[in-house]
Amino acid sequence: MKQFDYIIAGGGAAGLTLAYLLTGFEDKQKSILIIEKDSKSTNDRTWCFWQKGQNLLEQLVFKTWANARVATSKWHKTYALAPYSYKMIRAIDFYAFMKENLNVPQVVWVQETVEQISPNGVVKTDSSEYKGRLVFSSIFNLNTLQKEASTTLLQHFKGWVIETASDSFLPDTATYMDFSVDQQGDCRFGYVLPFSSKRALVEYTLFSPAMLSDTEYTLGLKSYIKQLGIEGYTIAEEEFGVIPMTDHRFVIKQSENVYNIGINGGFAKASTGYTFLRGQQILQAMVENLKKGKAPDSHLPYQTSRFKAYDATLLRVLAEGKYTGEEIFGSLFRKNGLHTMFRFLDEETGLLEELKIMASTPLLNFGKNFLKQYVD
Repeated sequence: MKQFDYIIAGGGAAGLTLAYLLTGFEDKQKSILIIEKDSKSTNDRTWCFWQKGQNLLEQLVFKTWANARVATSKWHKTYALAPYSYKMIRAIDFYAFMKENLNVPQVVWVQETVEQISPNGVVKTDSSEYKGRLVFSSIFNLNTLQKEASTTLLQHFKGWVIETASDSFLPDTATYMDFSVDQQGDCRFGYVLPFSSKRALVEYTLFSPAMLSDTEYTLGLKSYIKQLGIEGYTIAEEEFGVIPMTDHRFVIKQSENVYNIGINGGFAKASTGYTFLRGQQILQAMVENLKKGKAPDSHLPYQTSRFKAYDATLLRVLAEGKYTGEEIFGSLFRKNGLHTMFRFLDEETGLLEELKIMASTPLLNFGKNFLKQYVD
């Protein structure tokens, strides 16, 4: 059985970022194994996030927007984002960068499927077995949430990169959430990221318990593009994704030898699904812990119980279905503004600000569900 200092099960955003960070500080004699079933050679997704300043992979940012628009069927507003900016990193650029930088003697990368990870650090794949001093797993099975007594919604979306014959987009303005689409009793919104005046990624997104058929996503996306006033266009690329939004209590430490990362470690913001930048920050803290000889899960960011309760509250109110996403999010953005909401979602607000934000929601339902987190 081959042995390694670190085994990374899953070569997605979290796994590859961790490998990159480990090669940045560790003795070059430390061995790293990455196990990933896919070749990671296609642009299978994009990662977007707001940020002040720069991040670990700033050189990979494909496009930045200085303005962001929020809309409902009753109002709309475009915000100048400074000191924030909204950024996109494409998967194809991320994978290429990681393959180049992880092409070093200490890193072994195998294209295999992980079947089992034992608490002692033994990883069984479809063709071999490996032993790791520490194993970091980002492999997550969405079906496990359906067996648990947790509130879980799915953030699912279909997007097209479209090209138009005439100018149709404002290149410096992203449409962050457009709730003017038919809500159909849940939470649905459009999302537009322009690359130029004639090219943009347009998405149709839902927060709901169940998936749609492919035809339904396509019809929703076509309808939204038509709503934007765009009649003639060609489709250059397509993407589809599903992100769990759940108050499931994820565990980072599985055993002395096994740790969970990425969505599997609870890195995703439960109320929004945003994971990429949060994941970077958590992984950087984990690697700093290793550098100092501490356990990887010591004092990690985004573990505050208060904000976990806020996330769980929003999920429960959405899941109850008494209010549409347009009613809930529209009120939050209209009454608080995008900058305050960014700070709140980044978990940088104080209690008084948070009480004001809570007061801008359907207060009785939010208050009842917020208190329920502590009863549970």
